[in-house]
Amino acid sequence: MRTLVIMFLLFPFIANACNQEDGIFAYVQNPLGKQPGLSVPAYKRSVTTSVYQKLLEARGDFRMPAPELVMNDGQLYVAWMNSKKEQIGLEEKAYDLCTSFGPDSLNALAALLAHELTHYYEKHDWTRHFSRANANTQAGEQLGKLEEGLKLEVQSDYLGGFLALSAGFDTYGIIPKLLPRVYEGYVLPEEIPGYPSLTDRITYAGNAMKRLRELQVAFDLANCLTIVEAYEPAFGYYRYILRDFQSRELYNNLGVLHVLAALSYFSKEEMPYVLPLELDLQSRLGADKRGFEEDAEKRAALLEAAQDAFGRAELLDKEYPAAWINKACVFLLQGAPEDARYWAVKARKQSEKLGLVAETLDAQVLEGIIDASGGQQEAAEKVLQPLAEAGHVLASLNLSVLRGETATAMAVLNFAKGVERIDGLLLEDYLEDPKLELQVDMGGNVFFGVQRFDHSTMLVHYADNGQEYGAFHLTGDGYDGATRLNVHLGDTLEKIRQLYTTRSRTIGSRQGAYLVYPKEHIIFRFDEHGKTDQWIVYRLQLKKEE
Repeated sequence: MRTLVIMFLLFPFIANACNQEDGIFAYVQNPLGKQPGLSVPAYKRSVTTSVYQKLLEARGDFRMPAPELVMNDGQLYVAWMNSKKEQIGLEEKAYDLCTSFGPDSLNALAALLAHELTHYYEKHDWTRHFSRANANTQAGEQLGKLEEGLKLEVQSDYLGGFLALSAGFDTYGIIPKLLPRVYEGYVLPEEIPGYPSLTDRITYAGNAMKRLRELQVAFDLANCLTIVEAYEPAFGYYRYILRDFQSRELYNNLGVLHVLAALSYFSKEEMPYVLPLELDLQSRLGADKRGFEEDAEKRAALLEAAQDAFGRAELLDKEYPAAWINKACVFLLQGAPEDARYWAVKARKQSEKLGLVAETLDAQVLEGIIDASGGQQEAAEKVLQPLAEAGHVLASLNLSVLRGETATAMAVLNFAKGVERIDGLLLEDYLEDPKLELQVDMGGNVFFGVQRFDHSTMLVHYADNGQEYGAFHLTGDGYDGATRLNVHLGDTLEKIRQLYTTRSRTIGSRQGAYLVYPKEHIIFRFDEHGKTDQWIVYRLQLKKEE
């Protein structure tokens, strides 16, 4: 596979940023800099390629060929895109500048790579090529004079940053810090012909980071709202993000959200098992709560919408096993087990081929569920038991359902409102006087915001003048506190289920499985080894349907 890479934020005006070689979309122009000579060490190429591959997978857009990644030891451009050769270039010195960020070295490198990848996939070079090809026309002359570069560079900063975030890199705030290091390292003047000044670039980068932060918070809130079954506001946040950024992951998540909404119209007798995208053992609504015909009509429409979203994800990547697993879940819910098995097996084989551990395990769990749904208990146990013994949360819970072990009586609720604290803060106290560091008006009388504390983060959704709200307090990495029943990071699913005995529901995700206790207003997340790596305390009020 051809690869790609970088360049990051220098806000060149497109019409002036590529004079040295036709097709070059340069980070800077340093005509007095060192010409390329020696090859770049293999380990630097390897690190850069590894970061790029993660970004390329997160983008998941295979409608265009992936540009080739090239590196050299010159000091002419810092980084560049060559649209004619379908190449992205990175200079060794730029790589070294990224390493000066210490623990954030890979984040800085990801920011560069994602920025230039955004230029490529968003076809930001179109204006320049059109104006050159039509230089003898009035339209071509006018387009050539447009200073589109600034707008496109800002867009590449925040969309590239969001791409890097979706690939697992924390790039927020990196770009404004990287710019002065680039200028200092390359001994560049404050003013470079054809480019904004360094001061302006830093200002523009800061503005781009604000937009990146907004998209990041919207994405995090969409996930939290999905986990607590607040599907309508979650749909709104996904639509908000998709106006700016499209990827196979976002369409896949939108499809999963539709399936989750559809599952609320299934009784636990109809689907008692824990699907890789949704696990609900005891709190699913029964068929007697609404009319059966209404349930059937709504869930059918939602499942069709889910398949449409998964189809959009496949258009971006025809070899995407996560979408296949989700399609298989939908087929199973639609009463087509043979189609479900076809896509589950296809997903497992492709995941094994690509070395995708999480997807491989989810596909295996789904094959076990298909066996169980077809009355093949022995075959299902054969699939699920070894996975459960290895600590896979979904396999363990499904095995319990298969063996009828979830029918035990639940203990009496043991919860005093507001007793759960994170960073010593009660949610009720915070909501009396919230002090958000970022607040965004999303339109339609919907607002969202975020506030960070020493070891945690607060996310807030607010709509319809307070008739609807959601507040989520999330523990951060390495949080050393405990819940009111003395759960710590690293504790097992078994321990939590022994301590928290009220009704619960579980949701699967690529980040881990979430165990939700609605009456306790607490959520636990588990890693691939079945250990707690985060918990969330929340409060939720949804607008009542008229």
